[in-house]
Amino acid sequence: MDGTEYRTIRKAYKSMQDLVFETLRDEILTGKLKPGDSLNTLALSKRLDVSRTPIREALNRLVSIGLVENIPYKGSIVRKLSVDEIIEIYYIRAALAGICARLATSKLTEVQKERLSTLCDEMESLQASMNHNLMLEKNFEFHQIIIKAANSPRIEELALQYYHQSEAYRALALELPGRYAQVCKEHRDILASLLKGDRENAERTSREHQLNTARIIAKSLGVDIEL
Repeated sequence: MDGTEYRTIRKAYKSMQDLVFETLRDEILTGKLKPGDSLNTLALSKRLDVSRTPIREALNRLVSIGLVENIPYKGSIVRKLSVDEIIEIYYIRAALAGICARLATSKLTEVQKERLSTLCDEMESLQASMNHNLMLEKNFEFHQIIIKAANSPRIEELALQYYHQSEAYRALALELPGRYAQVCKEHRDILASLLKGDRENAERTSREHQLNTARIIAKSLGVDIEL
């Protein structure tokens, strides 16, 4: 087998894995698959007419974005998502992110500003490949720079605590149509405010960045909320 044949096979396999993932994701979000439903690889393989390997890998991706959980002796099941929990976590994150941005506006070093700008470039460049894992790593670094620049140990501890609590939801949000590009734009708006030294707008754009994530996740679950 030459390199061209191998790449063709890998591309077809990846497309199958993506198709299985998107099908199961949409069935969960639309309620066709309900919280607590078992996700048996053999049964899914027969229903979707694919081998069990892309099923397993799709289930791993669904676990990583918080839609599925693995239960000992039960296997994979659809996870129950609480809209109230999502809203609560993101309300707290919005308040903390706003405060951090406000405090960081006058404290960011030139090196930190340059790194924030580079991270925006890198996150935008990942949009075509939709490499969500790498995007989330760079997203974390972007927000961590701002959190640390605020130079408030107590606020930093709380901000990081709730950042990690929202991890599964953040991954889910990136999978929803249009959100990736929206996130990149929101990062640019935050950066522009920081570079201008506009602490009022830095606080507002940072706060709205978090609330927009809550809105789109809630909407994907069939709930329209006003935040």
